[in-house]
Amino acid sequence: MVTHRPSRLGGIQKRILAITISCLLGMCVIISSVSFYIFRTYLQHSLIHAAETNLQLLSDSINSDMDHVYQLIRFCQNSPDIASYIAGNPDPGSVLSVTTYDRMAEEHSNNPAKNYIPRLAVITNEHFLQVVNAVYSSTANLSEEAPELPFFSELLESSGISFSAGFIRDPFYKNGKNVLLVIRPITYPYSSVQGGYLLLEISSELFTHALERYGIAEDSSLYLSIDGHHYLYEDGSLAEIRPDYQIVEDLSSTAMIKDSQVSRITDKEGEYRIVVTAPLNMSGCHISQSISRLELQNQQLLLLCILGGTLVGIMAIGILLMFTLNKMIALPVYKIRSKTLRVAQGDFSRDPSIEWNHELGDIGKSINDLAENVFLLMQSRVESEKQKKDLEYKMLQSQVNPHFLYNTLNSIKWMASLQGAAGIAEMTTSLAKLLKSVSKGTSLRVPLREELSLLQDYFTIQSYRYGGTVTMDIHVESESILDCQILKFTLQPLVENAIFHGIEPKGSGHILICAMQEEAAPSGSASPEDATAPPLRCIRIDVTDDGVGMSPEKAADILRSDRDGGTDFFREIGVSNVHRRLQYEFGEQYGITIDSEEGKYTTMSVHIPALYDKEEMNSPTDEETNHDENEYV
Repeated sequence: MVTHRPSRLGGIQKRILAITISCLLGMCVIISSVSFYIFRTYLQHSLIHAAETNLQLLSDSINSDMDHVYQLIRFCQNSPDIASYIAGNPDPGSVLSVTTYDRMAEEHSNNPAKNYIPRLAVITNEHFLQVVNAVYSSTANLSEEAPELPFFSELLESSGISFSAGFIRDPFYKNGKNVLLVIRPITYPYSSVQGGYLLLEISSELFTHALERYGIAEDSSLYLSIDGHHYLYEDGSLAEIRPDYQIVEDLSSTAMIKDSQVSRITDKEGEYRIVVTAPLNMSGCHISQSISRLELQNQQLLLLCILGGTLVGIMAIGILLMFTLNKMIALPVYKIRSKTLRVAQGDFSRDPSIEWNHELGDIGKSINDLAENVFLLMQSRVESEKQKKDLEYKMLQSQVNPHFLYNTLNSIKWMASLQGAAGIAEMTTSLAKLLKSVSKGTSLRVPLREELSLLQDYFTIQSYRYGGTVTMDIHVESESILDCQILKFTLQPLVENAIFHGIEPKGSGHILICAMQEEAAPSGSASPEDATAPPLRCIRIDVTDDGVGMSPEKAADILRSDRDGGTDFFREIGVSNVHRRLQYEFGEQYGITIDSEEGKYTTMSVHIPALYDKEEMNSPTDEETNHDENEYV
């Protein structure tokens, strides 16, 4: 009775579903995460680069106006007219004073940044000349009030133009706007001794007008740093602030412009912000912008929506594809499984419905072929069993023939003995032993003792055939060699070859058989481990005749072909056949070697390992053999 396990097809479908969804989900999550990170980094870099470019344009505009201011300052410090005025210190209204004023006013009016320079003054210890907009005109005595400013000495004595005072209210006009003060020394002509100084006011509008044209997002801010003073641009004005942030990461490596600086900071609320800074053409001054977090978040939200839609689309396509593939596989698998169950129940008929035009169809075709082959094999097995019984019956019948042959030969032997024909009796006995050895026993190996006994029986027949012209002697080095295992019918073909091809052409001769031990190192197909093993003990059996001999070419040819077959009785066993049998049985290093000299001798040497098998050495004794022979009498 054939039992079957319950179907696991549903389990396979669930596994396919789970694995497919897991793989798709994992792949989508990985792709989405990597895409989000790349896009977020790219967006952040894009915003930083955009801020860099805009700040660069803004700083170029401010630097251009400041260059014009610096140009006016250099003029006042280097003008010969102003130097003469400082040296002469003339009274107001004098020709020198009027001339110097006119030159200053002309230079001021021609300066492109004049609208941002509300006051320009050259001051001595007693007098001063100033060019001022009518709106900022006042009665202040600059020569007396300027030195009283708290930062006067610091600005005057600095090595370069300093803005350390920051933006202050115009100290010489009550309702004046915020200005930057510049105070620089003016020397006497042809001397480095200070005789007076220059006082110049820079309006904050130089910065605010440029900042007004700069568009930024709502949550982004602009900052202006002036020599240690920090200002926030808001609603068209600059308000001084105290910075309350901490730089947590330097991102300047992402900057596109060389002098730009990018930093990630945390503000007083603990929120992260990215700030881009561009330097101004003013010592210790720069302008900064914070990147809009709202814009970054909006772009990230848009990316998340796109990735979410892509994820849903991929999952939908993947699930649809999964169900389609599952349907394409599940039905053929179910049909193939049904066919295998029918085969297990004994239905070996071919089922064309499982032979589709794809890989599963190849499996179905193989199952059909397998079922047909099993059916044919079963039929062949039944037929073989029938033929086997027939052969067993025929073999039982054939057992009568050896009984009849042995009884007949024994009858001939007794009749020859009764009539005094000893030769006929001896030949008949030898022939009976030979036939018995050929037909009885299935062992491939026999002791050398038994092989030599068989050889004696064979030579007895041949000696009568040749009338005593052929003689044979056997010499064994030690008694133990007789127990060595050798393939049955190894020596008979060699002796037969010596008689027919060596001695018979000569007319008469002698055969000498010598068995001895020799040492032989492993060779041929031996394993590498055996190469270091001690030499094996081997047996060499020489079959030497004093016949006509042969050439080396013929000796080699004998080992390659079977043309040296002997009599009809042993025609299937030739020298080359024996050589191959020995090599197949014991290895390539064993077999037959031939040493011959034409007209003198031929020696065929058999090389075999010294193997002793106690079970196979228990061969029948002569008494048992005689007993077996008497069984057929």
